[in-house]
Amino acid sequence: MKRQETTETALFVSQTAEKGGAELFMLDLITHGPAGWNGGFFADGTIVQDLAAAGCKPVVLSGGSSVLTVRREASALKLVSVAGGVVTLARALARAAKDYDVVCANSQKALFVSALATRLARRPLVWVLHDIITDPAFSRNTRRAAVLFANLFAARVVANSRASAEAFVAAGGKADRVRIVYCGFDPAAHPQGDAETGAALRRRFGLKDGPVVGLFGRLTPWKGQHVLLKALRGVPDVQALIVGSAMFGQDAYEVELRQMVRTEGLEGRVCFAGFQKDVAALMAGVDIVVHTSTHAEPFGRVVVEGMLAGRPVIATSGGGVNEIVTEGEDGLLVSPDDPAALAAAISRLLADPDLAARLAAAGRISAARRFHIDKTCGDMRAVLAEVR
Repeated sequence: MKRQETTETALFVSQTAEKGGAELFMLDLITHGPAGWNGGFFADGTIVQDLAAAGCKPVVLSGGSSVLTVRREASALKLVSVAGGVVTLARALARAAKDYDVVCANSQKALFVSALATRLARRPLVWVLHDIITDPAFSRNTRRAAVLFANLFAARVVANSRASAEAFVAAGGKADRVRIVYCGFDPAAHPQGDAETGAALRRRFGLKDGPVVGLFGRLTPWKGQHVLLKALRGVPDVQALIVGSAMFGQDAYEVELRQMVRTEGLEGRVCFAGFQKDVAALMAGVDIVVHTSTHAEPFGRVVVEGMLAGRPVIATSGGGVNEIVTEGEDGLLVSPDDPAALAAAISRLLADPDLAARLAAAGRISAARRFHIDKTCGDMRAVLAEVR
């Protein structure tokens, strides 16, 4: 897709170039937005390569290793210990930022570095918030620091959902600076499945004939892969395709999941596919896409992707997911961390093919209309125009 030629420029900054939800948002935005939008990273990675393949010249900063070690639950002492690395990165980013009209920090770590860099470079700062900042996963120190930096340095805070926006304000963020820009998708990149697509998926992963539910996302406890495994006890004829790999030190959780398959007697019914590049095609091949996060999602990319694939979607209620799915109209919602409710929802769709087809068709239409990448780029351009 040819990018639109404009004079506006913006540098979107992320601490990692690996493919998480925030980074995919950034990749989609840059590759579909104006030619003057580019990405900057604290380390090399697959997103850098993807941007380069799309004709961009992403900026990779050196010296970011210490900052990358800080986790959400970090203590005040840990935050202070990486201050030197933040300053080093900020100086490097300031030099790069002078070539752009606006700097957009795409993560919390990027916010801290970009706040200092934009002061040095005399450029406006926008923070793209991809988290429900009041979530217990964030330490009090990290949350306070993020809100403080946003209030002091960010001209605008772009939240990826109303849920994220409301949490930011509840934590003390300035409401008048908040704008909502949902994640955007290209419907053309999400093929529709048919019987042969499903048969091909079963052959590829050694699955048997019969219903297959798909769960897509990195392997981590809060994404709830264990909830699906427990739910399978209530739907004995159903197989599960779990796509995704462990990241950020979550390898022990993958070991736990594989052990659970054995202890629950699920051998032969669960396939761990690992990381896969063709997720859209795999979604089109399963019978149902499930989302099993154990607490509120800031947005819920996989839910929209499942809808765009024309598959019936069952999702955990709460957070941004409630802004995507309307219960009984374009998907089904279940309570978080509730295997029995998930099993009941799966059984309901399998027992009522007409309902499944109706939800799938409505979901595709709704997702394509409300979360199209062109709308996301337009909404982001409007925000940047406010601060230029």
